[in-house]
Amino acid sequence: MTIQEQAHQLELLADQVPTGIALATKGELEDLQAQVLGLLGQTSTATAVQGAIQLAGRQIDEVAASLENVRVQIQDAARHHLQG
Repeated sequence: MTIQEQAHQLELLADQVPTGIALATKGELEDLQAQVLGLLGQTSTATAVQGAIQLAGRQIDEVAASLENVRVQIQDAARHHLQG
């Protein structure tokens, strides 16, 4: 396999990093949060559930950032491979 082919394979791998999954999950959690609020109203139980959902959302943001970093690192490896 040539260096160009290896770089191309790395670019394809970068495209496979599942960055969209984290964002989709966060969207689903936000929908759940709205449904909980709709069912429970402004109650302490709803507030506790919303707090848990918000914490999960922040953690998902961290995972999304980490996944994006993986994607960028693979892309950088592909570029470096071509320059090397």
